[in-house]
Amino acid sequence: METLYFSWEEGPAVLKPVGDGDFGYFITPESSDWTLATPNQVADFFIDGSRMSKSEFENMFGVIGNGLPDLPDNFFKK
Repeated sequence: METLYFSWEEGPAVLKPVGDGDFGYFITPESSDWTLATPNQVADFFIDGSRMSKSEFENMFGVIGNGLPDLPDNFFKK
């Protein structure tokens, strides 16, 4: 399972496999950190967003963990 990269609502968005599921995250223009996407927002990544290669995403938004915040890998591990 691979991370998918998108441009959505004028910002970066990703769909990341975590455990047995996939979780979407995005950064809004008003925020500087990742927000957990609802299932409807993840669907909208595909409908209104633009899927990108990792290199296209990094050229447009920066590298996750270097320029962009790290994704919250431990968010669901409690």
